[in-house]
Amino acid sequence: MKKHLFLVIALGVTALWAGNSIFSYQGFPVQNYGKDIYSIGMGDTGASDIFRINTGYANPAMNERTNRTLFGTGMIMGYTNYQSESSGIKESFRDDALDFPYFNVSVPIGKHRFSAQFNSHSSGVVSNQKKLADGSTEFQSTDKYLYRADLIYGTYFKNLQAGISGNFYFGHDNQSFSQTSDSYAFDTSEHLSRDFKNVGLTLGVLQRLKNMSFGAHVSLPVTLKGESVYANTHITEAKTDYEYELPGQFNLSSTVMATNNFKIAADVSYETWASISPQYRDTKKIGVGFAYEPDKDKQKTSFGNLPLRAGAYYRELAFKDKYGSAIDEMAVSCGLTLPLKSKVSRIDLGLQYLQRGDLGTNRLSDTSLMFMLGFTGFDLINKAKDNTAPRDIPIKEEFE
Repeated sequence: MKKHLFLVIALGVTALWAGNSIFSYQGFPVQNYGKDIYSIGMGDTGASDIFRINTGYANPAMNERTNRTLFGTGMIMGYTNYQSESSGIKESFRDDALDFPYFNVSVPIGKHRFSAQFNSHSSGVVSNQKKLADGSTEFQSTDKYLYRADLIYGTYFKNLQAGISGNFYFGHDNQSFSQTSDSYAFDTSEHLSRDFKNVGLTLGVLQRLKNMSFGAHVSLPVTLKGESVYANTHITEAKTDYEYELPGQFNLSSTVMATNNFKIAADVSYETWASISPQYRDTKKIGVGFAYEPDKDKQKTSFGNLPLRAGAYYRELAFKDKYGSAIDEMAVSCGLTLPLKSKVSRIDLGLQYLQRGDLGTNRLSDTSLMFMLGFTGFDLINKAKDNTAPRDIPIKEEFE
């Protein structure tokens, strides 16, 4: 029954809803770096964490060496509070947020591992309305999603792991504006719809030492191509070609087992956005995380015997706000793990508090509080042989 329930959950999360931000009119403010819920609860670090069953395949070299088929998925839900300040007047609005950041499956064949992952890469969703002095009402909205589907191959030799993944990007960028009024003879509306897709490539390596590991992976630049359509109340124009460029992304990571039960992780990501346009800036994301991992035979349901973690990160956004000022993001997170009966099965819980933008600098800001839920495990393919069936045991023969 549990296996069937997990499959229903896994199939249900293939439709994704991405997070929201008040900065969505300027670009794609929300970005997913390919980590699992365990890592997001540890400051979004752990791209080189090979000291646990890791189902985050940001680095395609993340090759679990046990002969187990792994499934992983997650959910992020909570609230985002938008804030604005103009002429000394502050306003705020709270919105719901729901995101299914990833779903993946990984199958071992000897020293090789083949994986597939589907995740939300970046997004931006927001809408607002404004009442004007003449009694008319303006509505504006933007709906941006960019998804990424990966086919991953990984292998290892001694303490070195290597991997490569083919990335299929696809998404859309839709913007709408309308104005209604009881005083006008007719209402007006405009809509700009864009879609784009293309394939990319990611390469990665991991090196394991006695109590530490180091990793590096790079996603190559790619130009997504598609079409753009503009329509208003009167006409729909002919489709035109459209391109959206993604820069190269370079990542370094390290994980250290400071003691048998205490772990430290640090990740750095760098993206070359300035090579695309002078309106952008090259960006970096720096995170650090800490985790407590009790001995597996001591992991119980009591809080002190559960795996615990916490962390924080700082991130720069590539685009500027409408006033030309840079936008920064900071987040802190924590989490714990509920081990299940199976050795590879677990439930990861987490909490994240995020601040994007600053009222004093950008006159706009996001404040988010997210609850995170992750599922890992359920080795359906490589199930261990059941040797518990009753069998006849011969009786010793007595000789006179």
